[in-house]
Amino acid sequence: MYRLFGLLLAPLLLLTFPVLYAFPRASLVPGGVAVIELGNSNKTPQFKFRQKPVLVTQSDNIYFAIVGLPLSLKPGKYFIGGHRGDDIALEKIFFTVVDKKYTTQHINIEDQRKVNPYASDMDRIWAEQKRQKKAKRHYSKSSVDVEFMQPVAGVMTGSFGRRRIFNGETRRPHSGMDIAADEGIPVIAPSKGKVIELGDFFFSGNLIYMDHGQGMISLFAHLSEISVTLGQQVKKGDIIGKVGATGRVTGPHLHWSLGLNDTWIDPSLFLP
Repeated sequence: MYRLFGLLLAPLLLLTFPVLYAFPRASLVPGGVAVIELGNSNKTPQFKFRQKPVLVTQSDNIYFAIVGLPLSLKPGKYFIGGHRGDDIALEKIFFTVVDKKYTTQHINIEDQRKVNPYASDMDRIWAEQKRQKKAKRHYSKSSVDVEFMQPVAGVMTGSFGRRRIFNGETRRPHSGMDIAADEGIPVIAPSKGKVIELGDFFFSGNLIYMDHGQGMISLFAHLSEISVTLGQQVKKGDIIGKVGATGRVTGPHLHWSLGLNDTWIDPSLFLP
């Protein structure tokens, strides 16, 4: 279901390459997505997964539910519940999640403070965590363009879901995709959206949260420069910032997290 849309011509990117778009790929594993066909309807179907609304979109006039599956999800049978169009009765659609073993990544951080913050850092960190949690849970009913572009060209150096060990200390699994690129390379919006949070954060450095609609949220972290403002509406392909090495990093790269129904999922499932 790929479509070639020509060439991306962004002078500052210093890149010329074919841009491919793709409908999200199903991956019924923790950290993956369920893509569930909902059929035709005169009204948009409305479904939930674990009490949270799921993204519903159309392809070739057929509705689909795109469901984020948490990394913490255990293998087994699950369902989405809701209504298709004018149906009154609650409908349940079941699917089965299988296990996936993610690798472990050992990382050496030169700035030990970014691994074990000082007591004087904690007020700032807690305040930033509240802002980030609020941004991740943001929900709007706007339509979603699920055919994403890669936000920056580069080498994908850190896979989603890896268990991370910083300076010998275990931390939470990696919640996004790392793309290594030279500092200063422009970062583009992978899809249309609205900027709902930004700033310089202790661990993530310069970051941007973008609302793509219906609970789909992007986080772009470690930027050297932010080129958008809070509340700004952004088009797919617009430059939003530049690759950097701010926050807890070992070198210049973009950290891109993608959220669905309040859980981070593997962004690669939305790229060709």
